[in-house]
Amino acid sequence: MVSSSATFCAFVLLASTGVALAQEGTTTGVAPVVPVAYSCDPNVCKAPACMCASKLPPGGLDPKKIPQFITLTFDDAVNLPLWQVIQNLTAGWKPNPNGCPHSSTFFVSNQYTDYSYVTALHSLGHEIAIHTVNHVGNSPAAEIKASQEALNAFAGIPMNQLLGFRHPFLAFNGQSFNNLAGLGTFLYDSSMPEDSVASGFWPYTLDNGPAVGCVSGTCDGPFRYPGLWEIPLNTLVNADGSENSPMDPNAVKGGTVGGPTADEIFELLKSNFERHFNGDRVPLGIYLHAATQVTLPARLEGFTRFLKWTQDNHYEEVYWVNNQQLLSWMLNPTDLPTSKGSPTLGCNLPAKDTSNPEICDGIDNKGDGQIDVGLVENCAFPPLTYFSTCYGCPSKVPNVTEAVPTRAGNRALVPAAGCGAGVWDPTKATCVPVKRPGTAPTPAANLPIPAGPGKFTPGTAPVIPPPAPAPAPGTPGTGGSANGGGNSNNSSANNADSVTSAFSTLFAAVIGAVAAFGL
Repeated sequence: MVSSSATFCAFVLLASTGVALAQEGTTTGVAPVVPVAYSCDPNVCKAPACMCASKLPPGGLDPKKIPQFITLTFDDAVNLPLWQVIQNLTAGWKPNPNGCPHSSTFFVSNQYTDYSYVTALHSLGHEIAIHTVNHVGNSPAAEIKASQEALNAFAGIPMNQLLGFRHPFLAFNGQSFNNLAGLGTFLYDSSMPEDSVASGFWPYTLDNGPAVGCVSGTCDGPFRYPGLWEIPLNTLVNADGSENSPMDPNAVKGGTVGGPTADEIFELLKSNFERHFNGDRVPLGIYLHAATQVTLPARLEGFTRFLKWTQDNHYEEVYWVNNQQLLSWMLNPTDLPTSKGSPTLGCNLPAKDTSNPEICDGIDNKGDGQIDVGLVENCAFPPLTYFSTCYGCPSKVPNVTEAVPTRAGNRALVPAAGCGAGVWDPTKATCVPVKRPGTAPTPAANLPIPAGPGKFTPGTAPVIPPPAPAPAPGTPGTGGSANGGGNSNNSSANNADSVTSAFSTLFAAVIGAVAAFGL
């Protein structure tokens, strides 16, 4: 990513400030539609093909002896004006106890997305998931399929890693789920809010339908999708026991007018964490639109304070993971000591070493402060669409009817299975071996792989080593930079620092315009 692409992005944002930062989505306020009473027999519904909804951890493990998982997800477009917010929340922190940097899930809508930033997120270890091309609720199959194909082609995300979907506006119905399941290329959906006081379920498969009332959508029809997982959005709970919001926390009852303030966000997250941690340790989800944190910076301060608090007070017990890591652990669950070495929570650390070649993958592979210089291509479709990519500019904007238009040049698309621990070089059409400094478990391959409508190829059961001896006092969690958690922020800063002073002026105008519109 270079300064010219940043300037391109600024022009389109100034031209269309009403929707460029993100297409906001939240619950629709529809009254819950309670499905037929949920029933699931765990003697019949068995992992990895099936899993019943449960408030207790999988595998019969004692909740007090497992990690507390936190999933941080982002919805909508990914582009330069949102980049610093994303990095503030995901980069520069101590890694998880196993040495892997924090990993988030990004549900990307293609409109207004700069593909090179999606490539960078993937290279930094985050999960990329689908949110349609044009942010359409009750999503048509064509919107879902085209988004997946375009992110594969222009961001270089292997198809076998684009496994998740979230309905825009959390608006779904039986037909949209039929569309999703019928494509046969997805492992999970994450669109159903649930009252975490009343239910608080772990993820489960939809073999037996939804386990909760359908708050933001309609569960019409049979609504049973064997093998398709649902990762519910556990609603945050206010101090008085009332529900707050599944996405972008609202003002708390009795709180500051026009809030929430940073203090209120922090206290809301802290109290919800303690409720999960001291209970059954159902995963705690934080579901955001990055654009909201740009226009309301007090929220960002509250989130970062909470993140620091978890590291200062519960470092050894908390794992910030993406959705695929969470599902992987659920299929082969382990206690806290064993989880530290389990491949289910493993990662490919960022490929940053002086011996590496510079590859067009969105990060500084050689550690010399240069990112993709001379490798990334800037694509312009005035007046509204500008993005950069490592995979050749298309002849037209990727769209629902033509997700992968004819591309200029001879850049090679990433293989469907990716490159494992290597990195795909689109300029040479080959997987390049790279060094990844640090120590962390490599990822498991135990997730089922979609193989057509209603069909899944079983993954490979991981070899889980016994827990290592306890470290000497004072040593846990000291390897932030070596393990990649700190390094990722350096690459991110370089991306931002490469922006010209002219762009800084444009960016200030964008934020001013957004604030003026109250978006």
